[in-house]
Amino acid sequence: MAGKQPGADDEPRLPDDIWERFQQDSLGRIDETAPKEHSARWYEVTERLAAEDARRRTAPRPPRRMRRPRPRMPQAPVPRAFAVGFVVVSVVLVLSAAAAYLQYGRVF
Repeated sequence: MAGKQPGADDEPRLPDDIWERFQQDSLGRIDETAPKEHSARWYEVTERLAAEDARRRTAPRPPRRMRRPRPRMPQAPVPRAFAVGFVVVSVVLVLSAAAAYLQYGRVF
């Protein structure tokens, strides 16, 4: 009796197959049935967004005549062909001026 621990024989022993089934059932279903709780950060962000939304809804809006109109885009943007033509003409003009300077020593 000196080597026995107190309470070792007091507990009934479960058969191994029942204990294994208990472990599999418990571990397998814990993730499925456990409630998922949000983090504290989620609660803080939700409260802050709700407060901002409430503040935005109750904030007075200026009258329509005092609001500044949005800047408008040009009605007809410059066609790409005009832009490409401008670049080509500019390059030709610069090259012809450089050729005239190299050949005659002056541009005009």
